[in-house]
Formats: sequence, C-alpha cells, structure tokens
Amino acid sequence: MKKILILFLFLLAPSSWAVSLKASADKLAQETTRIGFGLALFGLVLSAVYFMIGRQDAGQKMTQALLGVFILMLSPSILSFIKGLA
Repeated sequence: MKKILILFLFLLAPSSWAVSLKASADKLAQETTRIGFGLALFGLVLSAVYFMIGRQDAGQKMTQALLGVFILMLSPSILSFIKGLA
C-alpha cells in the first residue's frame, strides 16, 4: 500500500515531469543541431567535389547546402520567434 501511495504522489507531481521533459527536449535539440552541422559540412564538401570534377548541378548543390547551413544557424531564432507568437 505504501508503494502505491508513493507512486501515486510521484505521478501527481507535474513539475517533476515538466522539468525532465523540458530537459530532454533541450538535449534532443542540441544533439539534433550537432548532427545537422555534421551533415551540412558533408554537403558542402560534396558540393565542392562536384565543382572540382565539373558536374553541371554543382552550383545548385552548393546553393542548397549553404541554404541548409543558413537555416540551421537561424533555427534557435526561428524557434524563439514561433514560441513568442503562441
């Protein structure tokens, strides 16, 4: 009975869930940004290789990679703007 009461009280504490959920979301966002920058670097290197070998779509690939890096760098500002609207 005591264990059920402790479990019930733990489940009723919304602040403990909110803090851990927010911390998990922040950590996930940080790791996602790190992975995104790694992929952006790979895209820039790949588009530079396309330029060196003379592929026709190298300019388009470079533009897409740079646009992706730009959006990734602005993502914290975009998220704070969206949160400000709500």
